[in-house]
Amino acid sequence: MEPAVAAPPHVTVIGHNSQTLPTVGFFVAGGIAVHVYTANEAIRDQLAPYPGVTTTLVPGGYETRPDDLHPPPYFIAVEDSVIAERIRSWLPSTTAQFLVRRDSRRRPRPAGFLSLLPAQADNREQVLRRLEALKRVDQLMDLARGKRQPLILMYGDPDPDAIGAALGLATIWRKAGCEPRIRCGGEAHRYQNKLLLSYLKAAIEPLSPGELEAADLVAVVDAQPGFWREHPPQAQVVIDHHPRREDTQAPFIDLRESYGSTSTILTEYLFDADIPVNRKLATALLYGIVTDTDDLKRNASSADIRAFDLLHDQADRHFIARLEKSQVPMTMLDYIAWGISHRVVYGEMVLIHFGRVPSADVCVQVADLILLTCGITWVVCAGVIDGTLVVVFRGDGHRQDVGKRATLAFSKIGSAGGHRTMGRAEVPLHDASISDSVELLVNNLFKRMRDRRRTRFIRTLKGHLQARRPTDPEEFELSA
Repeated sequence: MEPAVAAPPHVTVIGHNSQTLPTVGFFVAGGIAVHVYTANEAIRDQLAPYPGVTTTLVPGGYETRPDDLHPPPYFIAVEDSVIAERIRSWLPSTTAQFLVRRDSRRRPRPAGFLSLLPAQADNREQVLRRLEALKRVDQLMDLARGKRQPLILMYGDPDPDAIGAALGLATIWRKAGCEPRIRCGGEAHRYQNKLLLSYLKAAIEPLSPGELEAADLVAVVDAQPGFWREHPPQAQVVIDHHPRREDTQAPFIDLRESYGSTSTILTEYLFDADIPVNRKLATALLYGIVTDTDDLKRNASSADIRAFDLLHDQADRHFIARLEKSQVPMTMLDYIAWGISHRVVYGEMVLIHFGRVPSADVCVQVADLILLTCGITWVVCAGVIDGTLVVVFRGDGHRQDVGKRATLAFSKIGSAGGHRTMGRAEVPLHDASISDSVELLVNNLFKRMRDRRRTRFIRTLKGHLQARRPTDPEEFELSA
């Protein structure tokens, strides 16, 4: 826990406008002594019962400095800017000079004065944002009331952002009196994700046959129904931060492309509705935010930063530190080495085709690592999993919009999308071979490339697939 902020021993209020009494009351409620200099006898009398408040009556116009002027900070409660400047002229030199009045566009606050509270327009925006969040929470709870088999669905292997968002939505639905099941499209492969699920001890399991059909309420989080190329779920709720697909339809939709994570959306719901967030849920939400935004360095919005701040003290930061120190499993080392040795560099881009891989995480981890290379602004790593070509894009977000590249290259033949700094495509190969997937990758990724260069690309990548595959890590282990 951070140390508590020390309150000043006292504050000084000068003036007599309509904000004088609320300002004094604001500090008195915090146990802070207040000395008031005012030209208004009625205000002096009204402040008499206030504990810890002393009042000095001064001449009207505030022409001269009181003999017993207390030290800063100073809160000047007058409407007239001329009088405010007059008071400032006899105050001691200090930056702690606040002008307490109702400002507007027609009468902005004079330069050099601070504001005690947020501008009314900013405060109004925050209130309206919260009211919108409360409206959405009400809608979600209305949908869930009376449901016996609600289902929260994640696409593919569960990642931290999807897990955090799913648990957040489940918490809201439990407040509505139902017990949702959380399901995903596959097993967790990445070591950190397995460790997170073990820590949470939440019933998050792969979707079983018949569960989707039996559900009387379906939500898709951190994805959209169209991500499923075959048999997309008929969802009533879609909450996501990826770009909206044209085919996304549901009674409740909350898509925020400007947000860095879906966990941020659920964090807003929970905190704005004052729904309790326990330590494990805070940990899941916070880890979802930091993984999808790369510790707030990638696609992070002010909303992500605000959510991070809300969750930070409540989450298990020691456990998150453990997750962050376990980034690369032993089985990944040889894939990283193979990818580096079999890369193709084209300008500021690196392309790697692994052939058959055990999971898409191979492409993700290698792409993230290769992007750290000096002079490289975007990376494409591809691999084949269960008859599907998976293409992972990473970019620096400055010169390339890799999510747009993924969409333009593969959306017509598979599922594709993403953001400026990260994208992904999945293309069914049907009966095509792994060798054929190389041509599919290059021909769609470089549609404007000259035929001769494209042929060279394909020949080089196919040659890489003939090389020795990554070594079984057990070959490096010595028996006792």
